[in-house]
Amino acid sequence: MPLIGGTPRLFLGEPAFSPAWTKDGTRMAYQNQADGDPMFVANSTGADSRRIFVDQKGQHNHNPVWSPDGQWIYFVHGEGGSGEMDAWRIRSSGGTPERLTRNATVTFLAPLDSRTFLYVARAEDRSGPWLWALDVESKMSRRVSSGLEQYTSVAASADGRRLVATVANPSASLWTLPLLDRVAQDSDVKPYPLPTVRALSPRFDKNGSLFYLSARGTGDGLWRFRDGQASEIWKGSDGALDETPAVSPDGRSVAVVLSRDGKRHLTVMSADGADAHALAPSIDVQGAADWSPDAQSIVIGGRDGQGPGLFKVPIDGGLPTRLVSGVATSPAWSPNDTLIVYSGPIINGKVQFLAVRPDGSPVALPEIYVGGGPDRQGYRFLPDGKSLVYLPVGTDDFWILDLASKQIRQIARLTRLSDKHAFDITPDGKQIVFDRVSETSDIVLIDLPRR
Repeated sequence: MPLIGGTPRLFLGEPAFSPAWTKDGTRMAYQNQADGDPMFVANSTGADSRRIFVDQKGQHNHNPVWSPDGQWIYFVHGEGGSGEMDAWRIRSSGGTPERLTRNATVTFLAPLDSRTFLYVARAEDRSGPWLWALDVESKMSRRVSSGLEQYTSVAASADGRRLVATVANPSASLWTLPLLDRVAQDSDVKPYPLPTVRALSPRFDKNGSLFYLSARGTGDGLWRFRDGQASEIWKGSDGALDETPAVSPDGRSVAVVLSRDGKRHLTVMSADGADAHALAPSIDVQGAADWSPDAQSIVIGGRDGQGPGLFKVPIDGGLPTRLVSGVATSPAWSPNDTLIVYSGPIINGKVQFLAVRPDGSPVALPEIYVGGGPDRQGYRFLPDGKSLVYLPVGTDDFWILDLASKQIRQIARLTRLSDKHAFDITPDGKQIVFDRVSETSDIVLIDLPRR
């Protein structure tokens, strides 16, 4: 678009995103939306473009930035749906990329000089996100932010002397919506009263106890609300939780995902937080888990030595069974034990939910897409297992899929935009309880001292 106004023109001629210019403005890097998020380098006008890197389907490259000397392009790379995105770099002329961080959740990068860049990521215990500095030569990282301020993005000026960052002011609360014989509206939504200030990622057991995430300090822990009383059963300080908990149908056990030693482990505990122990240590878990109706198995997405897949894990400590090969996250097991629904790979910011029987045989579903992300599960079964409530990608509306007829219909039309991480259906099948998460931020300017 000309600065003095006028008619905009198509710049790169294809579905492109994340343009980044060199310090002197003579070259640019960008990506397009083909499989593997190909990365290109062109001159400042977008001409003379050539591809310098592409990965296999399901792998993602985000947020490229140039090193100050223009020799390297730093970028975030990882597997779609896992949330595990690391900082990498590649020569601007192409070649083999070099990994700079390990098992992080990197989002934004800000090079300061030829040796140092800042980045935003969660800590190993999933607290944060915080601001970190990395020495490119030693590949050593250290946290440079202090206190409880959570950073969600960062960028540096061309001379590396000033930073602009966003500092989050997160809030989360639970709301309830009735399942009606008409399309529900905003006026039907009511707050779900809880004694804690923060609440998200709800899950019910069949007796009506509500489990959810809430924070006392730097990371979310696990809480239970029963008989009008809320109690903390897993402290965030012992390991922050960012996946929705999985509650056994009888309410006696809870499965959560904890990060330890660079991997995300499936951990099972009693409903009061006692006897916490890991299951299936060979699997690096991705997304939330769910229980079988008989409470004898847990289904999870993740990666083992043979690659990504969907796994059925016996709670007695037996070996996991692979149900699906390929990216598969955040499964939901139907209460009538006929179906397991899960999310496929993220493609252009959305995922298709797919299905198998408990023995791993595939089941055809209508082509329905929900929002992508490691902490989102936009579908839940009704208590009879015959229907599936879901959130289509790009909307705040609830729909329902009749699994026998494969017919869909809208059940709620909401206008208040928010970031819904998760929802559940009450045991009587009459209400949807969902979270509304606000991630508003302040923009801050940071002047760095002379070095």
